[in-house]
Amino acid sequence: MEDKDKIPIIVVYTIEDWRKWLDKNHLSEKKVGVISYKKHTGKPSIGHREAMHEAIAFGWIDTTLKRLDEERYVRYFVRRGDNANWSKNTLKYGKELFEAGRMSEQGVLRYNQGVKKRPHDYGIPDNPKMPLELKKALEKNERAKRNFDLFPPSSKKRLYRAILKAKTLETKMKRIEEIINSALSAK
Repeated sequence: MEDKDKIPIIVVYTIEDWRKWLDKNHLSEKKVGVISYKKHTGKPSIGHREAMHEAIAFGWIDTTLKRLDEERYVRYFVRRGDNANWSKNTLKYGKELFEAGRMSEQGVLRYNQGVKKRPHDYGIPDNPKMPLELKKALEKNERAKRNFDLFPPSSKKRLYRAILKAKTLETKMKRIEEIINSALSAK
């Protein structure tokens, strides 16, 4: 991997530290990993929502989360591209930040691009019911159903929405299979 391809990994202890990093680097970097400490450590760390809001204010968005060890994880953020589609929630946060005067010039540019397009979750209910295909699959596997019933409501909602977002039947069935396997491996 060439130096230009290396992703900076940073530790920020306060939201002010994160905002300073974004202010200085939001145009020169394309991606960053932000290390945070888990709550049980008692170490100062920024929360996901506040970190995401600051990222949106600079035209960035969060992507993936990776566990590093028992105390830390890294959340990746990327600079939005010209063709990026926003979610309904991200548009809502962007509007709040814009109205509060917290957006950078780049954040305003990206937000204005985002409101001109359909959100990537357009037409998907905010609180969907269990898709029929998943219900049928769970009825065929008592253990998976029992474990799935124990999933937190927020996880179920995210999984239902992932099924509903599938553009092809093949993708939908693959996601259902992944959910069944996840439920089977849950303890």
